[in-house]
Amino acid sequence: MGKYGKIVISLLISAVSLFAVLHKINWQALGTSVSHLDLRFLAAAVAVFLTTFFVRTLRWKVLLDPAKRISYRRLFAVIFIGYMANNVLPARLGELVRAYVLGRKEGVRKTTTIATIFIERIFDGLSLLFILGSILVAHTMGWISMAHDFPASVKWASVFAGFAFVGAFGFVLALEFWPGLTQILTGLIRRFAPESVAHKLESILLAFAEGVSCLRSFKTLVFVFGASLLVWGIEGSTYALMGQAFHLTIPARAYFIAMVIVNLGTIIPSAPGFVGVFQFFCMISLAMFGVPKEVAVGYGLVLNVSEYLPVTLFGVMFLAVEGLRFNSVMNREGEGDAEIAAAPEPLPVGEGV
Repeated sequence: MGKYGKIVISLLISAVSLFAVLHKINWQALGTSVSHLDLRFLAAAVAVFLTTFFVRTLRWKVLLDPAKRISYRRLFAVIFIGYMANNVLPARLGELVRAYVLGRKEGVRKTTTIATIFIERIFDGLSLLFILGSILVAHTMGWISMAHDFPASVKWASVFAGFAFVGAFGFVLALEFWPGLTQILTGLIRRFAPESVAHKLESILLAFAEGVSCLRSFKTLVFVFGASLLVWGIEGSTYALMGQAFHLTIPARAYFIAMVIVNLGTIIPSAPGFVGVFQFFCMISLAMFGVPKEVAVGYGLVLNVSEYLPVTLFGVMFLAVEGLRFNSVMNREGEGDAEIAAAPEPLPVGEGV
């Protein structure tokens, strides 16, 4: 599917989600829930959320070091630029912006960068599923209770996501530890790809394999998984602080469940900033704990904006610091770049993805 087709589908999904969220909503109750917001907890939630970027940067540096050692400060800036681009571009094109900026500033091949982002997303997904799986087991064993059971759609979506992330993880491990896989893929390219592009595809495959070479070390695997769990632990705390801002009286596990469902839910293509989709999954996840629709929607709106605005502002600021022009970078997120076009797309996980 072409880029414009993805954009149309993304906008349609957001529109349908918004309709589901706002259909028959009590606007007065929604306004009341937002007007009673405790700004102290709102500020704390934003501050805690921003700390995840320090951990994300360190994790990305560890993944990139085998390809090229790049300063922490540079990577910190590029991550914000990429997340900012995700906020203003549809279909998660910000991941390609991230690869473009790092390639321009540090000379790292875009396919290699995309491989490390691909690994990030795999570990993000595995961490979210680990958290959700732990809660599901505890619920099944009767150790914890909820106002409503997990919807069947959530359970099936979790199973599907599990297969997707575990399968992707298996692929990158095989690519790294089974040298014959690269040879098999190279042979398939030479056999079936047109001669005019076969050499380029082989080059891209080798660059992607170089990008996953960081997984060769068991210590790196453990560190990246631990850092990913830390990221989502901090993110869950952000959800809990926002709950305090809305004066919610639900258990801490409710926020982690909401975090997992929202971030796995935003795998679905959507408009920039996950508009509509973010609020929809906040609504259905908090409903399991008896939170009224209007309060859950207000919670989702404020949480979405409180993550969107700081990241976007910091991203624009770092663009200026790096001497890059907004329009130039946004228009070069992969346009005319065969290396990016042929590379595997990073698995999408929500904004905290």
